[in-house]
Amino acid sequence: MPLQVDVPRTRSGNFRPTVLPPPYQRDYPEETQALLLGLLASCRSLKAAKAALRRIGLSGSEEDLEAVARDFLEELELRNTGPLDPDLLALFLDAKYVEVKEGDRLRPASLYLAVGLGRDGKKRILAILFRLGRENLEEWKNVLRSLIERGLRRVLRVVHDDFSGLLPVTQGLFPQADVQLCVVHLQRHAKSHLSKTDAAEFTQRLRALKTAWTPEVAAAQFEDPCQRFESRYASFIREIRKKRDHYLAFLPYPDRLRRSLSTTNVVEAVNGQLEIMRRNSGGYFQSEESLKLKLGLAVSQLEGGRWRRVASSVQNALDQFNALFQSRFAREE
Repeated sequence: MPLQVDVPRTRSGNFRPTVLPPPYQRDYPEETQALLLGLLASCRSLKAAKAALRRIGLSGSEEDLEAVARDFLEELELRNTGPLDPDLLALFLDAKYVEVKEGDRLRPASLYLAVGLGRDGKKRILAILFRLGRENLEEWKNVLRSLIERGLRRVLRVVHDDFSGLLPVTQGLFPQADVQLCVVHLQRHAKSHLSKTDAAEFTQRLRALKTAWTPEVAAAQFEDPCQRFESRYASFIREIRKKRDHYLAFLPYPDRLRRSLSTTNVVEAVNGQLEIMRRNSGGYFQSEESLKLKLGLAVSQLEGGRWRRVASSVQNALDQFNALFQSRFAREE
C-alpha cells in the first residue's frame, strides 16, 4: 500500500527515516573503504598496497582494492572523454611536470589540466591528460580542441600562464572570452629575471593592482614599476608591457572575485594533492598506471571534499558573474 514519508529538512542532509531500508553500499563497509583509499593514496603502487594488506592480515581485501583502483581509472578515462556543459564562467589551464619510472630509468612527463567553473559556481575537472615529454604547444592545442569537440562552446574567461604560444591559441579558439595571464606566474618570472630586492618590490606593487578602482588607475599602477625597472631589465619589461591587457583582464569583475580570477590557483589545488602523493611515492611515480590512479584519487578528494560546495566568494558574486555571461553571449540565444 502507498506510504507517505515526510523527510525533515536538515543542515547536513544526512537524515534518513528509520522506516526506509539501509542505503545501498558496496560489498565492504565504510571503514574498509577508508582503509583501501588510504593505502592507495600513501603506497607507491597498487602492488605495494596489496603487500601492505597481506602484512596486516587482510589479504582477502585485495580483490576489493583492485575494484576500487579500477573504478578510479575508469572514472578518469570517462572524465577525459565524456560530454561537457557548453557554458562556462571560467576555464583554468595549467600543466605540471612529473617523472615516471619506465624500466630502470625515469622519464619526464607532463600533466595537462583543465578546470571549469560552471554557471552554478562549482568547480569541475574537465580534463587531466598524461603525456610523456615536456609541456608543449601542440599538446595544448589537442587538449583545447578536445574540450570543444566534447561540447564546450561559450566561455567567459580563460586563465592560464604565459606559456609560449598559448595566448594566441586560446584567443583563436575562444574569441569572445577574456584571456587572463596568471599574475602569480608573472611574479615567479620576475624572481628569475630581476634581482632579489627588485623582484620583491615588483611583486609588492603588482599586489596593489587587485584593489584598483578603475582600469585606468590599474594601468597607471602597472606602468609605474615598468618605468622604474625598464633601464635595468629592458627585455623583461618590454614583454610584459605587450601583454598588459591580459594581465589586467580581471579588472571588470567584482572585487571579491579578482583574486581567484587573476591566477591559476584553482588548478594548483589539484597539483598540490598530486605533489603530496608524489612525495609519498618516493619523488616519482612507479608507472603510468600508478600515476593515473593517484590522479583519480586527487580528483575524487577535491570534488567530494572542498569543491563539493560553491566557494563563498563565488557564491556572493554569482549573480553578477552570470549577468556578465548573459550580456556577453545574449546574441547567440
